Amino acid sequence: MSGLTTRHFERREIDLPMEFAVAEPQRDQVRFSPRSGAASAYAVAGRAVDVSPGGLGVRIQQFIPRMAEGVLRVFESEPAGASAGAPRRAVAFEHRVKVRRIVMCGHEPTYLVGVAFIDPAPDLDRRVRAILPQVAPIDPNPGAELPARSRPHA
Repeated sequence: MSGLTTRHFERREIDLPMEFAVAEPQRDQVRFSPRSGAASAYAVAGRAVDVSPGGLGVRIQQFIPRMAEGVLRVFESEPAGASAGAPRRAVAFEHRVKVRRIVMCGHEPTYLVGVAFIDPAPDLDRRVRAILPQVAPIDPNPGAELPARSRPHA
């Protein structure tokens, strides 16, 4: 088996605010420093940059180790009001996830994190589509319509 990572689903680009909250059982292992700029000791804020029926890509400024689990919340793009002078956004999507990949992609630092959904609910595809802008539905069987590979000529 090779170390090649392959995607199982087509990903769609999005740009929405998000928050990753570390799962309760892992809080002894994953904790953010108050000086890190994290939203709290157990949560980081960032941007959701892509989505598929299998998971999300997010951009954050704190490191999260691979295999860390938590709840990822994607917020509406427009504020739903204000709380203590700061905009309050409605949760558009929430699901338990596991970090599958993390790559440093900037000097600030900035990390691109790929998370996979844990125990996807039956209505997950509908919920994922609800956070997408007006685009074609996500195909849950990518590659199903691709033509078969031609055989080399003998």
